[in-house]
Amino acid sequence: MRFRVECQRVCSFMKTPGGKMRMKYGKLFILFMICFNLIVFYYSWKYFLTSGHYLAESLTGGEGRLRGPAALPRRFGVVAPDSIPLVSYESSYRAGDPGGATLNRLRLQPTLTEDGGRPGSARERVQHTNGYLRKSITFVFRDFYDFDNDLLQSIGSVTALIPGVSVFVIAPELPYPPLDIFNPLPAPATGGGGNQSGRAAAGGPTPAWFAEGSNVRFFHLAYDVTKTLKDTFPVLHVSTRYVLFMPDSVRLTGRGLLSRMLREIDTPSGSELLLQQHQHLLLKQNGHGGISGAGGGGGGGGASFDLNRKPERRIVAVPFGSNGKGAANCVQLQLDLPNWTLEYVTGNETERCDMFKQKHAILVETELLREMPDALASPFPDVFYIQAKLAGVKKVLLSGAFQDGRKLFTSYHTKTKRRNQRKEQFKALYRRLQVKKVIRKNYLYDKASSRGGSVPFGSAAGSSAAAGAAAGANARRKYVKSYEHNNQTISLLTEITFYGCEKQTRSCIGQVHNGRPFYRYLGRNTPPCCLEKLKAVFRHVVDEFENVGIRYWLDNRALRDAIELKGLAPDAYEIDLSFNGDDVQRSVALRKAQTRPHTDEAGFHWLKATDGHYFRVQYSKQNTIAVNLLPFDLSSGELVRPSGFYGWKARKFSVEFLHPMSTVLFLGKPIMCPNNVIEYLEVKKVK
Repeated sequence: MRFRVECQRVCSFMKTPGGKMRMKYGKLFILFMICFNLIVFYYSWKYFLTSGHYLAESLTGGEGRLRGPAALPRRFGVVAPDSIPLVSYESSYRAGDPGGATLNRLRLQPTLTEDGGRPGSARERVQHTNGYLRKSITFVFRDFYDFDNDLLQSIGSVTALIPGVSVFVIAPELPYPPLDIFNPLPAPATGGGGNQSGRAAAGGPTPAWFAEGSNVRFFHLAYDVTKTLKDTFPVLHVSTRYVLFMPDSVRLTGRGLLSRMLREIDTPSGSELLLQQHQHLLLKQNGHGGISGAGGGGGGGGASFDLNRKPERRIVAVPFGSNGKGAANCVQLQLDLPNWTLEYVTGNETERCDMFKQKHAILVETELLREMPDALASPFPDVFYIQAKLAGVKKVLLSGAFQDGRKLFTSYHTKTKRRNQRKEQFKALYRRLQVKKVIRKNYLYDKASSRGGSVPFGSAAGSSAAAGAAAGANARRKYVKSYEHNNQTISLLTEITFYGCEKQTRSCIGQVHNGRPFYRYLGRNTPPCCLEKLKAVFRHVVDEFENVGIRYWLDNRALRDAIELKGLAPDAYEIDLSFNGDDVQRSVALRKAQTRPHTDEAGFHWLKATDGHYFRVQYSKQNTIAVNLLPFDLSSGELVRPSGFYGWKARKFSVEFLHPMSTVLFLGKPIMCPNNVIEYLEVKKVK
């Protein structure tokens, strides 16, 4: 009875304004505690997930107390790496060790000397750093011009900072006049407290650059029958694990940025690191047994991990201090070989880059260079980035910057010469790649209009949630119409350039056998330059026929494409236009073409075919891309008969298909065609 009274009193109190406020505050407090517990649970689970191998070691009572390189022999069964300066790990991640990602967690440790002690002075630390860099990196100068360069001072700054480091100078061909770097100069004086290696360290004389036994070597890529296979491919001479491509005009002032590049190129991304940690934890729990079907251990029901999966390969790029801050630097590449097309999309987006546009240095694995078909070809580094795109290599842009040297191409003469040389290099590149159409798009993203943060390009470990947020932000960004660069307003535009056949050249289609050009056997479509020329011829002929009153209609495969695609098929190489044979005398060009080939004022070539009584209109006398003009006889009454030509195109059909005529939209213009097109194509057996 007393309990019932108390409940009634509480209920009556809750109905008062004060009781309602307390109920509201109580609900808010409960909601807050639930959210707080969810957040704590999320971060706790994330912590144990990313450090699961340490938890497994503590549970198994094994080697969890060991840390650093000294723990390697007992924990992973590998030999501890030699002590190296600045970078205190040699990751076994590349060797396929499932615990290799653990080593990347190690922080920088003090360097040990050969006698087991610590370096006694800054001089000894610099010597050990130089030794590690010499064993790890080969500097390559590939992008330079013989008529204006700063190679002498650039190579001098590298060899002065890191004495004895391997430096390769690679040119497309043997430069003439000879460069100033070929002068018999002694190696630059050492700097930074380092010692010369090799003969200099032994007390002997320092060899001059490019002399036998020198660390600075020159190669040229021109064909030479006297060269060996190894000399033909300079990459085969590289003995270090990494190659650092340096642009012309650079001044190295420190070793810290080089060490950062080495750490970045060997550090796995967040997803790769998490996968390695899952694999290590599952191996520990299953006693190094098979892990397939171990869904409760980490990846969901029935999930399995591929222990032999190749690690993610990456390229590390570092910009220079002179680069424009607001200019577009990121280029996305799209190589469409079946359609002979290469597309460049240039913008300020930094999350999906295939190529960097401004001046920068590139660090890449030597093994990756050896796998590429021609990584050092001109124009460099554009060819290199295209091959890296096809190989699926990730690009990372670090936030640091190298120091520039002397400013190059300051005169109008050198600028023009460089521009013309680059233009010829790209033409040769497109011929080698069999690219006929190049699309260049330039734009900027208005990042201020996007809600939510974006993942900075080049971060070593980014969570999938952050990547998803960045992808959502990309969809909400707006295009900017123009941007300022070097006191000039650059409009955002799309430029399309064709590098194929012209009026003075032969057609890219070539000979057609059994109705299929050669490129169809290669799995490719008609080159886009040929399609553009074919469209130009068709528009010219239609304008001529409509101006003089010739009764024509679209026919055969072109008519089928117009119905199905509203345009030309990707594999089209000709267009058929049929017309009333009685109207030949209405056109001056057709009258002249009856007796001899005729070239009109626009340069189009009209001629009578040799395999029948029909006409062809070519793009030019040399370029044989053509529109076929098929005359038909309508005077017989009920049937329309071909007038003097033969083959599968010469089929009779009822005159009712032409009375009345219809129109179809083709290449953006209404074109005359027969009525009841589907039945007409069936009668002519066009499939």
